[in-house]
Amino acid sequence: MNFLELYPKTPDDCKLKFLNAIIHQNDTLQKEFVAFVHRENEKMPGLSYDNFLELINSIETEYQYSFEMVDLQNPDWDNYHPPHSGYIEEWEAYQLASQQEFEAILDNFRSDATDRIIRQKADELIAMLIGLYGAIMNTELNDEFCSFEDVNDYLIKEHTNVMNGLIEKIRISAVSDSAVLNTFEMFFSYFGSRYQESPQFANHFEHLLISLAEKSGYADRLVSIIDQSAVEEKFLPELVLLLNKKSGNIKVWLQIAEQFYNDNTAVAKHLLEYYFETDKDAFIKTARELFNSDKYLWAEFLQQYVSLQLNKDLFVEIYRQLVIRTSELEYYNKIRNHLSEAELADLINELKYNKAFIVQILEVEERYEDIKSMVEQNPDDWYYADIIAPILTVYPEFCFKHIKNRAKNTLQNNRGRSVYERIVSWLLLTKQIPGYDIGRRELINQIYSHKPNLPALRDEMRKAGLVK
Repeated sequence: MNFLELYPKTPDDCKLKFLNAIIHQNDTLQKEFVAFVHRENEKMPGLSYDNFLELINSIETEYQYSFEMVDLQNPDWDNYHPPHSGYIEEWEAYQLASQQEFEAILDNFRSDATDRIIRQKADELIAMLIGLYGAIMNTELNDEFCSFEDVNDYLIKEHTNVMNGLIEKIRISAVSDSAVLNTFEMFFSYFGSRYQESPQFANHFEHLLISLAEKSGYADRLVSIIDQSAVEEKFLPELVLLLNKKSGNIKVWLQIAEQFYNDNTAVAKHLLEYYFETDKDAFIKTARELFNSDKYLWAEFLQQYVSLQLNKDLFVEIYRQLVIRTSELEYYNKIRNHLSEAELADLINELKYNKAFIVQILEVEERYEDIKSMVEQNPDDWYYADIIAPILTVYPEFCFKHIKNRAKNTLQNNRGRSVYERIVSWLLLTKQIPGYDIGRRELINQIYSHKPNLPALRDEMRKAGLVK
């Protein structure tokens, strides 16, 4: 029985016993507990909007200054630590040194932000993240050596990484309802006054808001806060979807999902999951629509839902795409009995740049003559060994002669350790060819005795056990 099944069935006294067993030995949990109780009892008020703005501006000013103090033309070499002892290009060293300075600045921010989570100050946490976002957007740095393609884009990505780490900490923390409510009120007041027309800003912070909303027992009040802010739902579809689900507003939830699924992958996945449970026809229609819009993206997700019983055509289309994308025989085996000769030919044509995988398919279908033709047509293919391997026992004379000629011709025209390794791999294949023990020994002796002497070739042959 897993946690989700066991926890609701466990008596409260047993849960309390578990808490008591761990909290007395964990300082962080003790701090979280104290802050949680105070915030739940509203003894520790949240930020006022004026203080919220003050903290945003303070963080923005502090970190913009810190970022702009990083000199991309003359990084802090005294504290630079190369990632390895090997050769590093000069431009790369400048980039790495600058990145390490940025990382030190962000580490300081991360530490302060984590403390806000422990102390139940989610409103201060989001104010800090907004301030850091503003600092990054306004930072101006001269990148004369082009250490970064775009230094602001780099810092925004780092902001996302910092925020994702904080989201994970929120998910394993207890967050009081009062903290969540005040955070939403502060954020949406600020959003409405400064970023109301910016989907980019909303999207950037959506998953942080979701992590807080998941902790709240007042989804209706959070929805009300969003509605009163006049922020458009299309800017935060995943958040609005979650809150309506938590509120039990399935009709509204469905309306939102159907409105935004074409623009948001996460919303589309939620809608597909809902349809799969409630309306198979709607699932098939929507799945086909999404799959046709982006086969690469949707094949992976849809494979866990489609079946021959549900819809044969969609099943075949999805697994055909997985075959092309992954070159995995297990996917081909799921649809091989449902492909016509023409459809198989089309599939093989689409895989024409992956001859080794085509051979695997042909082997499953026992089309050995076609494999033989591929060997004849592609004698210099890098994956020669993979191509010829399935027919070693089917066409022994052909295969032995082909490997023999390939090895001798290659040795005649090429040199180098990697060449010798490949020749040895072909010679090893001859052990699988029945009836050619004498011929194999003669061939190995001829290659080993090549004139002029090739010590590296002989070394590779000895390592492979072809000679003693």
